[in-house]
Amino acid sequence: MLSRTEAYLRAILEHSADAIVTTDESARVVEWNPAAEGLFGWSRAEIIGQPADQIWEEPEERKKLLRLVEKKGRVIDYETRLKNRDGRVIDVSVTMSQLRDEDGKLLGTIGISKDIRKRKRLERELKKLAITDSLTGLYNRAHFNERVVEEVERAKRMKHSLSLALADLDGFKQFNDTQGHQAGDGALRKVGRAAMTTLRRHVDLAFRYGGDEFVFVFPEVDGPAGRTAAERLRVRIEQELGPAITASIGIAAVGEGMSSRELVRTADLAMYRAKAAGGNRVELAPPGKEATRPTP
Repeated sequence: MLSRTEAYLRAILEHSADAIVTTDESARVVEWNPAAEGLFGWSRAEIIGQPADQIWEEPEERKKLLRLVEKKGRVIDYETRLKNRDGRVIDVSVTMSQLRDEDGKLLGTIGISKDIRKRKRLERELKKLAITDSLTGLYNRAHFNERVVEEVERAKRMKHSLSLALADLDGFKQFNDTQGHQAGDGALRKVGRAAMTTLRRHVDLAFRYGGDEFVFVFPEVDGPAGRTAAERLRVRIEQELGPAITASIGIAAVGEGMSSRELVRTADLAMYRAKAAGGNRVELAPPGKEATRPTP
């Protein structure tokens, strides 16, 4: 009867689609099924008796999970990151339980790891779609509303500079009306490409604010340096779209006690000054808060 039970359990291990790993009380591998071989890259012969820590990206994360298992007896669908033989990180969902004998003595643990890389990739893609403007490839207004608050709070907390540019395209409405919406969409896409190739990659942030308005956030950049960055962008837009379409850009730097809403308003007022001065230029807001829009 025992041999039949063992054969049944062995069949479960052999045919499971999920990686099954058991360890002894010293956290060394006791069992390692074929799915574990496929997921992690070590053969059963190579890994038996080896420390289980080596498949964890962060061994401390395993200790955290073990504390939860010790407290609850079992943890279901604990999402974490393991690594394979080549060091490549794998997103997994782990269900782990304690193994005890009939007398309650701890024998070790059993962990069942499900590969969730496809799901995580899909989640990342869906998140990207939710925060991206489909036309320009820049971040959208909704994401701006979240990030600008975060960036302003971070700048205050870290005592770093932060500047924000608000750009409005000169001549876009006339261009769109005379050349058609497809041409107008093409112009907006060119602005997106200009931003992506001009701004600092993985540092500066670019958003389509709405219509033909764009916002650019420059972390750790003060007003004058932000003006220089905005000027580079203005020149690039003029090269891509001028003379039919240019950009009027207002720059504002975070001041003491300034909220994210006040920062945007200050940049907006500076942008209207650029418009009133003839457009196709960058205006830097003076330090402090402004309350009125210039008369056209």
